[in-house]
Formats: sequence, structure tokens, C-alpha cells
Amino acid sequence: MKTKISFVILFMLILSAVTADSFADNPQVTLQITGAVSGNIVLELYPDKAPITVSNFINYVRSGFYDGLIFHRVISDFVVQGGGYDTNMVKRTPGPPIKNESLNRISNLIGTVAMARTTYADTATSEFFINVYDNDALDYDSIIYNYYTGNPHAQIGYCVFGRVIDGMSVVNAIALLPTTPITGGRPDEDVIILSATVTSNEPLCLEKLDGDFDGDCDVDTVDLLKFAIQWLNPKCQGCYSADISGDGEVDFADFAKMAANWLNCNSITTPCN
Repeated sequence: MKTKISFVILFMLILSAVTADSFADNPQVTLQITGAVSGNIVLELYPDKAPITVSNFINYVRSGFYDGLIFHRVISDFVVQGGGYDTNMVKRTPGPPIKNESLNRISNLIGTVAMARTTYADTATSEFFINVYDNDALDYDSIIYNYYTGNPHAQIGYCVFGRVIDGMSVVNAIALLPTTPITGGRPDEDVIILSATVTSNEPLCLEKLDGDFDGDCDVDTVDLLKFAIQWLNPKCQGCYSADISGDGEVDFADFAKMAANWLNCNSITTPCN
């Protein structure tokens, strides 16, 4: 217990010395995909067009919420959808729903990423989908006409908040996977989001560093935060990713390995990236 308390004190001192970073005009998120399809999908987000939605998505990414979840709904010539369920089809508990920003009128064209929701407008939480077809029927429309009555009404669309800028071939490969109708579009073989990371580009690491949990070729405060959560809460979902030493638990031995790389990566003479 004393070891953990000492770590918390050290961790808070580290964080207090680091100023909060701000988003670039168009932040990027890299989804590292494994399973039936593997590769990276890089998303460019639009905080100027959908500030609430982008902030919500970024918060899920930075918390590690998407790590280990699957693309559970795949419909060829329509969408691939994920961000809600793990490989056992257990729904991960999301945060509160957000305001629908589909009024930004960005169309659901091929390669755009949008938030999934229920039939009610302001119900999006963590689930998102990538369009693999020009789905303009999902867009906001100020006036449409009811098919049965002919009466005009507003259609609240599905909010687009970014687009795929690299890895669309990975998305298309997911869209072509066989599914079983009884599973509601879930691929017969799982497609897993191994990690989701906020990035300015897509780095290629020359070497895998102990403690680089977000895959950005560096051991930084984001990795320290993920490590702290896992060490202090060993029963949380996905807590074995910080078990660097491979002894079945997250402990001081893992922290020692990570700390050495953190000091190297953040030194003036030998930064990791």
C-alpha cells in the first residue's frame, strides 16, 4: 500500500509539471485494428464543425474506453459501426448522451465518421460508424415529407464529425467480412480496436518501448495516466495491458520498467520520437 501511495504522489508531481495540451485545429485519432482485419485507421476530426461531438469522442479515446472493443455492426455498402461492445458482446458503460450536431450539415459521404444513436435526436454516447457508401439519407434535412401522410417535418440526421484520411482500405476490408443475420451484422470473426490514440500523424515506431501503451513511439504522461488507472484499480476492464513484466499483475516491477523509458523519452538529449 505504501508503494502505491508513493506512486500516486510521484504521479501527481509529474502531472503538475505538465501543462494541459490543446487540440490542433483538426486533431487526428488513430485506431489500431486487429483480428479478422488488421491495420490502422486514421481519422481527422472537425472541432470547428462539431465541437461537442469531437470533445466527447476525444474524451473516450483518451480514457482508453475504446481499447478492446469491436466493430459489432457491419453492413456492406452502408456502414461499419463500433465503440460499444467487447468481444463477448458485453456493452461497455458509456458516459451521458450528447447534443446532436447534425445541423452542421456535413453529409454522410463515403469515408466520413459519424455518431450512432437511437431514434431520438440527442442520444449519441460512445458508438460511432464509418460510412462505406454515400448515405445522404442519414443527413439533416430541414424539410422532408412523410411517406404515408405527405406531411412535411424536419429530419434530424446523424452527426458527421470527421473523416478517414488514411486506412480506408482497412475500413473496406471490414465492410466485406461475412456476417450472420442472427447476430445483427456482427462479423463472424471479431474485428477489435486494439487501441485508439490521439495523434498528429501516424507514427512508425522503430522499437516497441515498455510503457508505450498508446503506440505513439513515446512514453509520456498519457501512458503514465493509463498505468496509474490500472495499478490503482486492478479489477478494471483491460487492466493487463500494463503488465509489462508478465507476472499476472500490475505492480512496482512494471512501473520501474516504464519509468526508465519515461525518463529517457523526456530527456533533452535522447527524446524517443
